[in-house]
Amino acid sequence: MKKACRLGKVEEIIAGMDLTDVPDDVMESDENYEIVISGWWVHIPELGLNLHEGIFCNYDKKEDAYLPDFSITVVKEEGQEEWIYYEQDGFLITLANYLHGKMDLRQLEQLLCFIQIKEF
Repeated sequence: MKKACRLGKVEEIIAGMDLTDVPDDVMESDENYEIVISGWWVHIPELGLNLHEGIFCNYDKKEDAYLPDFSITVVKEEGQEEWIYYEQDGFLITLANYLHGKMDLRQLEQLLCFIQIKEF
């Protein structure tokens, strides 16, 4: 599935979607932490970037499990599996920080993007 919208509205649109059946992916893991990202993403063609929601989890020895600690937004280059940046903020702020002021928030809000869901 692919749904077009403006980046400034994407988080609001996603909040209204039922994505519970879309499985998450483990992006990175070691003995102390695990980063899990959504099986859906937001593609921004003009920048050649994809944004994923993610959860940073810490390993809890008592529970013998990775437990969620905080939410993150992950930036990946289009077509790449490796992440290039992540931070504990929403899509717009994370992208603005990654771009280091190359575009202001108003410009970012107007970018065409596509909500994409992995095909199973």
